[in-house]
Parts: sequence; structure tokens; C-alpha cells
Amino acid sequence: MTQESVDPPALGRLAELDRRWVPSGTVEFDVTRPNKMGYQPGLDGLRAISVIAVILYHAGLPWMQGGFFGVEVFFVVSGYLITSLLLDERAQNNRVSLGQFWLRRARRLLPALFTMLVAVALWASLFGTAEQQSTLKRDLPWSILYVSNWGQILGKAPYFASVDPPLLRHLWSLAVEEQWYLIWPLVFVGAMAVGAGRLRSRGVAFAAASLSLMVLMYVLHATTPASGTISLLGHQANRTNFMYLSTVTRASGLLLGASCAFVWRPWRNSRPMRKFGTRLDPIGAAAVTLLVCIMSVAALTDGYVYQWLLAVVSVLSMVAIAVVVHPDASGFRAIMGWRPLVEIGRRSYGLYLWHWPIFVFGHVYHSGSYPRLVLGGLATVAVSEACYRYVETPIRQGVLRRWLRDQRAAIGGDRARRVRVTAAAVSAVAVVVVGLGLFYASVDRFDPAAGGTDASFVVPVGSAPSVQSTPASNVAATTTTLATLPRRLTVVGDSQAHSLVINKPAGLETTFTVSDGSVEGCGVYDTGTVVSARTSFRRAFGNCVGWAAKWGAAASAARAQVALVVIGAWDVFDLKLADRTLVFATPEADAYYLAQLQTGIDALKAAGAHVALLEVACMRPKDVKGAGVPALPERGDDARTGHVNDLLRTAAAADPTHVSFVTGPTEWCHDAAISADLGYRWDGVHVFKPGANLIFETIAPALLRIPVPAD
Repeated sequence: MTQESVDPPALGRLAELDRRWVPSGTVEFDVTRPNKMGYQPGLDGLRAISVIAVILYHAGLPWMQGGFFGVEVFFVVSGYLITSLLLDERAQNNRVSLGQFWLRRARRLLPALFTMLVAVALWASLFGTAEQQSTLKRDLPWSILYVSNWGQILGKAPYFASVDPPLLRHLWSLAVEEQWYLIWPLVFVGAMAVGAGRLRSRGVAFAAASLSLMVLMYVLHATTPASGTISLLGHQANRTNFMYLSTVTRASGLLLGASCAFVWRPWRNSRPMRKFGTRLDPIGAAAVTLLVCIMSVAALTDGYVYQWLLAVVSVLSMVAIAVVVHPDASGFRAIMGWRPLVEIGRRSYGLYLWHWPIFVFGHVYHSGSYPRLVLGGLATVAVSEACYRYVETPIRQGVLRRWLRDQRAAIGGDRARRVRVTAAAVSAVAVVVVGLGLFYASVDRFDPAAGGTDASFVVPVGSAPSVQSTPASNVAATTTTLATLPRRLTVVGDSQAHSLVINKPAGLETTFTVSDGSVEGCGVYDTGTVVSARTSFRRAFGNCVGWAAKWGAAASAARAQVALVVIGAWDVFDLKLADRTLVFATPEADAYYLAQLQTGIDALKAAGAHVALLEVACMRPKDVKGAGVPALPERGDDARTGHVNDLLRTAAAADPTHVSFVTGPTEWCHDAAISADLGYRWDGVHVFKPGANLIFETIAPALLRIPVPAD
């Protein structure tokens, strides 16, 4: 029986059958093909696999370190599904109602989003840390407007930074999709209006466009200068942030799904191809199996992710989609249409929305803890299900529209009731506006390193340079003229350097003009991953590309005479690279470290600064509230810090004219009353004001004896 001979009631019955669940182990069987795509349970099955992978990845399970690829699967599914719906609407009505399309998307997405934002804002205001409140203040406007991906790209906090993650960081992917929903229908209508070419040719064009974007990602990754930044709207955006978060680079998966919708609409074929369908089943199974394998092993910040693996994931996703929507791929459709999978997929949007803030509040994020994952997962399921049942579904089914209609009918000519309703609406808006105003007025920018009791810097007797200065043992003997104070000092390095600068003691400005050239979360590595005995901790250095150039730029901008290098927090670990693991203190690891360090030294020398390598302090890490990094045992190993200091001395000895090793306070290693006092170092690693004062008073003589050229 052909599609044209089926009467409308029969079509309705077929559509209803298509919406029913297929019990596990059974096969869907249709004698005809409908004109429209209809509901495809298998697509929800794919969504379920994707959201589960993302949740397990965010929980820090080591066997799902590539679960972030689940987002790419979402993109390809969205591109295919939305384009198919647009094509169906155009085929049925010979036009596309953009207003209705956007209204449907708004009803589907906005209620759950705004509910989550209100809940998170209330929770953070009442129970959140100062850091969470500060990042929420920064991220909330971007999130409301569905442009949070660009907020993260243009902001100063890298997506891959090691600090506690912001409560709304996960909204970047939803922002990409929402921007797609706004722009793509316009492109679709325009493309369909130009000429009378076949749909297939347009699909090929969009496939070419998506492949071009994939090539663009490779080119950006491979050819961006060593600074690791991209200029956007006058801002220097981190390259890794841009590659991973931007709508431009992530649109390839959406476009690939859209192109597939143009050329692959098997439900419109009037002749069943069950023999062909038996060949599709293993293809679909192989695609999903490969996707799961990739999600298990891929590393987020490795270069190959952007060069080719992301494109492979997109293509595999497209293959899985193409098979699962084919009516004759009965086996694969039955597997992906398994009811528990489909139920999860139908709720995937809510699960994704809610799991992240719950994981952050509950310290599940990257914990690697199965008990925490279970508790956080149960809380996520409960909250997202409540939102799905009582917010998402009713509004999607028009309850708000019906309520407004009933209110208008009830008010009628009742002026008093109209006034009361208007007053209630204005009051509700006022409460929200005033609440946001108070929140923004009361929350300051958070910096965990800022604080402690202030101290006054006193220049140690005899530390000022003389006309014929006698250099320290680690400073090259050079005759120099009396230096003009204050001496220009740029402090570079990781977050320890930042803590030292912002906690500098009062009165220091008469001796040193200090500028901050630190790079948050970055030592001297720009690739690889930390290997720690605390296996739940993960830190990749992909966002640190260009750290040396940033050091040099900071020293140059400040016209620094001396550049103080403060590192060590990230230098005491084994380093896992793409092809090998560098075991700490082995000759291979030492050579790699010295080569990386030399890159930074060369950048500072090129800026005209003398390089002073500060001795790495013996660290006493503690698990304290607000610390973005837990107490890692390697940092508390004095033998490891001692070995790093040996490497620093080696680097200084190789170029004594331009590089010095500066000895720090002995108290960090030999005075337990100071080294373990959180008043000196708030987490045992980063200094407060007393610790900064101790360091500056100790190292000032050596810094002032360094010969520098006269201005």
C-alpha cells in the first residue's frame, strides 16, 4: 500500500502507534511510511547515553574521562531533529512559521532554565561560599541571555582552570544550542527560498560547511601563535576556551546533523527495505560502541581532540542517528528505544541543567567518589523529575497560556480585580529586581588569597645596594651604580605569585613597585595532566598555552628591572603527556622541566628584566573551605620541593649574568609554628599577608643587590 492511498484516520493511528513504547526485545513493524518524522524514541535513547556520559565525567570517574563528548552527540541530534521538523513543517504548510518555532523552543527551554537559576541563586545566597556568590554574580546575566559560552570565552576565568567550578559553567552548551535555534531557522528559510534546487543538494552544501568548520578548528589549534590567545571584540580570549566553547567552532556538529536531515529522511520511503535494515543494525551498534569507547579514554585538553577526534565523534553520531530513525533498522531501534533509556532521554535537558549545581554544592564534581555520585545522582533525579512534572511539562502543554486566558475572562470588566492582578504582577517583578539589586550590591569579587592580618614591610639593614655592590653568592659579580628606589619588580608564576602580590605588606611601595604577571593555575607546563596519589584529582594544562609569552608581556608592560619567578605548586608531580608519563625526578622529566622553564626565562630576558628564581617553599597543604585544589600529598613532600629547587639552581647557574636563585624564608621548612600556621598560608600553600611580609623581608636584600642597568 502506498503512502498516498492511506486515509487521514489511518495516518493518525499510525502516528499513535509510533508514539507507543516498544517492549525490550520486540521489533517495530510498519507496513507504510508516514509523511512526517513523528516521534523517534531512539533519539531519546541516544540522548540518554550522552547525558549519562556527561554526568559520569563530571563526577570524575577515571573510566569516563571523555564523557564530555556527550555534548557533541547532543549537538548532532539537535541539528538533525530541528531541521527535520522544519522540513516537515515546510512540506505540510509550504512555509515555516518562525514565530511558532521560537515559541515552542521557548516553552521547552526557558521554564526549566529560569527555575534552575532562581533555585541556584537562592541557595547560593543563603548557603553558598563567597566564591560561589562572586562567580554567580558574574555569570548570571550571561546565563539569562543564553550567551554564557561567550561570557566564559571573554572572561578571565578559564573553563579548564583548577579552581572550584562556577555554578553556571555548564550552561555554555545550552547557549550554543539556543543561539543555533535563533539563527538556523533564518538560514533555513533563506536557503529554501533561494532557487528550486533539490533538498539533497542543500544537504551536501551544509555538510561541506560543517566539514569546513571542523577544518577551521584544526587550523586554529595548529596555527595560533604561541601566546595561545585569540582576539575577540578587543579581548584576548584563551585559545582553548574559544576552541571548546564558541558557537563558531562547535556549530560543525549542528550543521552536520542538519545536512543529514536534508539527505536522509527514510520514513518518507514508501517501500520497506527490511533486507537493507538488517545491514543497518550492526552499523548503528558499531557507531554507538565506538562513541562509548571514545568517551571512556579521550583526554579533554589534548590537541588531537580538536584536530580530528571531535570530527570523528560528530560523524559517528550522525551515523547512529541515521540508523536509529530508519524504520527497517528494527534491532537497533528496539535497543535504543528501550523504555528506561527513553525515559532518561526525555528528561536529559533537566538532568543536564540540575546535575551540575547539585554536584558543585555537594562536592561531587570530579571527586571520583562513588558514594557522593550516588547521593548527588539521586538528588539530581529527584529535583529534575519534580521540575519536569510540575514546571516543564505543564508549561509545554499550555497551562500558562490557559491560565492567562482564564484570568482575562474572569477579570472582564471588574476594574478592582484588574488593579489587584496588576499590583500583584508589579510586586512580583519588584521583588525579583530588588532581590537581584541587593545581591549584586552585597557580593564583592572573591579572591581566596586576599586576607589575613596586615603587616608593615621594613627594609632590612644593609639591604640597599651600594655603589660597589657586593653580590650574593648566587648573583653574578657586576659593578653597578646606585639603584633608584623603588625598584620595578614583576612577580610571575602560578597562583602562589598572585597571592604574594595581592598580600604584599604596607610600605613595600617605597622599595619595590610590584606588578602581577601571574597566570592562574599555570606553572611552566602547557600540556599534559597532573598525576597525583590523590587519584580523584585531575588537572590538565591545556589552558596554559602561552604562559611564557604572558610572563614576558607582563614584565615588558611594567618595564620590570627584576622578574621574580614564584612557582612550585605544579612542579612536584609526575606529568602525563599524550605519548608518555614523565616520572618526577627522572632524567627525562628533569630535562623536560628545564626546557620548559628556560622558555619562561628567555621571555623575561627578552623583556629586559633580570630573572630571580625564588626558592620553592616547603608546602604544608590543607583541605580548607574555598580552596580550589585539595591537599595533594606531593606538595607536602619536602624531598620533591628540594629537587625542584636543585633544578632552579641549575637553571640559574647556566646563565648567572641574567638569572639568579633567591633563597626564601627558612621557616617554611624548619619552623612548624609558622609553616603550619594557616594565618601565614591560608591553605598551607598560598600566603596571606603575614606570609607575604615574611617572604619580602627575607628576599629583599638579594633582590636589591641584583645589578640592573640604569634607566
